[in-house]
Amino acid sequence: MPALAVILGAFLLFTGGCTAVKRAVVGSFSGEKALEVYTSDDDPQLVREALPFGLKTYEILITEDPENSSLYLSAAAGFIQYASAFIAEDAVRVADEDYARSKELKERAARLYMRGSRYAMRGIEIGYPGFEELLREDPDDALSRMWNSDVPFLFFVGAGWLGAISNDPSNMARVAELSLAEAVMRRVLELDEGYGDGAVHEFFIVFEGGRSEAMGGSPERAREHYKRAVEITGGRKASPHVALATTVLVREQDVEGFRALLEKALAVDVQEVKKWRLSNILAREKAEWLLGRIPDLFVDYEEGK
Repeated sequence: MPALAVILGAFLLFTGGCTAVKRAVVGSFSGEKALEVYTSDDDPQLVREALPFGLKTYEILITEDPENSSLYLSAAAGFIQYASAFIAEDAVRVADEDYARSKELKERAARLYMRGSRYAMRGIEIGYPGFEELLREDPDDALSRMWNSDVPFLFFVGAGWLGAISNDPSNMARVAELSLAEAVMRRVLELDEGYGDGAVHEFFIVFEGGRSEAMGGSPERAREHYKRAVEITGGRKASPHVALATTVLVREQDVEGFRALLEKALAVDVQEVKKWRLSNILAREKAEWLLGRIPDLFVDYEEGK
């Protein structure tokens, strides 16, 4: 199983195991499926503590097999999911009490997001040498060369890139790349809207709903993405509800709609879909925390009304 592969792989690589065995371990431990040992877990704290070792192990394995694109994809997914689920979320939770700590966490999250994005980009470059340079020179041409098999890499290139931008908005050089990162994610949407069980729609809920219309956002488009995310997941995933609540409903100051969406998130059975177990537990925890912050998020809210 993947967890055993992590330990065995690290042991063999550090102790000079034979090349044939090393390659067998590398092969068994690559690809997004290897991360399901984490995403199906029901103990977020255990995953938080275990992931850094797993991520460093991916980096060791990449040095052993630098042409294995699946390893780059696994590393990209791992770093970006770790940054999103734990580091960026911690930054949000402590912001009111400790601004300096929140800023520090956001900057760390931005670095981890970009680390993941770069691994995904390196995975693409194995099959498409010069892709990043072409993307910066002619995005339409570069992205037109991408097909369904490239979607996982594109998704993590864009998600990591945009995650870094949103967590470090003072980095003007990175902010200037916003349109490129957005173009990558829109190509994912064109090629496979169902990728990652609607993950790209969840991304666009936040992307469209978290910005004002003056900045290019759209609550209507955010709601359309929300509807598709719920349809694709059969309503068995809590995170789309939380995403729409924390963006569009807060921006519109609709406290009743906000509360209703979070109640939907809390009603999701975390045990029903094994591969979404961790995601659903984290989303439910966030929903509970957000319900307690209603007085802070809604200007005219009065307790008891």
